[in-house]
Formats: sequence, C-alpha cells, structure tokens
Amino acid sequence: MPIAFLNRALGGASRAFDTDVLSWRDAVVANGGSVSLGRLIVVDQFVFSEKAAGTWALTDDYWGFWAENAAQALTSLKQRRLATAVNTPTFTADRDYTFDGSTNSIDTGFVPSTHAVAMTGTSQRIGVYERTNVNAARNAIGCSATASRRMTLTPRSGTAAFANLNTAGGTNGLALWTVDSRGFKAVSRAGGSLTVKGYDRGVVLPDAVAGSVGTTLPEYSVFIGGVNDTGLLSSARASAVGFAVVGAPLSDAQELAQYNAMQAWATSVGAQV
Repeated sequence: MPIAFLNRALGGASRAFDTDVLSWRDAVVANGGSVSLGRLIVVDQFVFSEKAAGTWALTDDYWGFWAENAAQALTSLKQRRLATAVNTPTFTADRDYTFDGSTNSIDTGFVPSTHAVAMTGTSQRIGVYERTNVNAARNAIGCSATASRRMTLTPRSGTAAFANLNTAGGTNGLALWTVDSRGFKAVSRAGGSLTVKGYDRGVVLPDAVAGSVGTTLPEYSVFIGGVNDTGLLSSARASAVGFAVVGAPLSDAQELAQYNAMQAWATSVGAQV
C-alpha cells in the first residue's frame, strides 16, 4: 500500500499521515535523500503536536539536523527549502551538524524580509538546540543587515546568553543561562516592544531590555553556526546544532509545548541532551 495511505494508531485511534509531512518527505527525496517509515512517523507526531499547540502556524520554518541523511537534514520542514552546507560542516546521522567556529556554516536560504510569513519587522523569534556545552561570545544562529536590523542568538557566553531581535544596545544578556548552552534556547520580541523574552528548554527566563528597535526585517539569509553579516560569515561558533526554528513569538505555554514536542523527536532518534 502506498505510504500516503498508511494509517497508524494514536491514543487508540488512527489517522493518516499529515499532508505537510508527506510533502516534506517528497521534497527530501527530490533533493537526493530518503525518509524511512520510522522517521516519517516521528516527524508526523512532531507536526501533529505543533498543530495541536498552535505553534505550527506561528513558526515560519524548522530545521531538524538530527536526520537520517544530509539531504533530509538540509530540507526544512515547513517551507521545504534546501539549505546549503558551506565549507563542509560535519554531519552526523541522527545527531547534528558540527561547526568549526571558523569557516563553516549552514546557509538556510531563509531570508526574513522575503520568506517570513508569521515573523514581522516588529515581532520575531529564533531558537536553536545545541548538543554541546559551548562558552563563547559567538552566535549559533542569525543574520544581520544593520545594528538595528539583525537577529542573533548566543546560547551561552560566560554567565549569560545574548540575543538581538531587530534590537541594539540595552541589557540583552539573559542571565539565567549560566552554565550550560545545551538543549533548546529561544528568544522572541513582540509588537515593537523593547523587551526580549528568553526561554531555556521551554522555561521562561527574566526579560532582557533593548536600547532601541528596528521595524524592517533583514534582507540576508539566516545562517546556522554563525551569523550572515551582510553576506559574509561572522561570529562563527564551534558548536553542534540539532535543531533550529524561526518565526513569530509564542506564549509561555506554547514555548513549553514546542520544546516538549522537539525533545520527543530528539529522544526518538537518540539526539536528546
């Protein structure tokens, strides 16, 4: 029977695979990769959970680097955009992409000013799941056009994390991320506010306050493993990244729901930290 018509049990009931998941699988195959039935089930459960929590509609795109093969890892889940591995970061199946902190990165091809649907110039969210504990003043994800048109996230530098979401200046340190960059970290800003919210593994942190904000999204694609600074890799971070997201702000409850769904995916493939 064709996989598109397979049903499977869920809580005593059965349902067909989500059409978005099947479209992602087809994109992976078109990009030269493959998706096993077991992995299709795992990803389908993640998307089911995201849609149930209302987080799918608020997220512009997802990258699950803990994939079975490189083509699967580089094909984004929602917009099905094929990312580019630049200067050969190391791919490890079912785990992550590892970056050298110098020359390699992943160019997601997601340009906020062009491809954002949920994200706006005044409301943004980015998140990244590091699988290694890195203490460095460098960014795991981001893009930058000007000082007030940039989106970046440093999961840990010293005793804080740092973020910019079309913000400049102010107290952008999120001081509760003190000893471990591992796991999922997310930051968001909504409605032109100076307040930057932070989350560590779905748990809300004290707010940070920016000095100024911009209102126009950057026109450069988001990089993983560093920042796309007007077309060039900057602030490269030597880390191993399993997952990344971009989109609009979530509520506290939705942050936790997305983290739980993400962690279930990671645990299913052995990539959890």
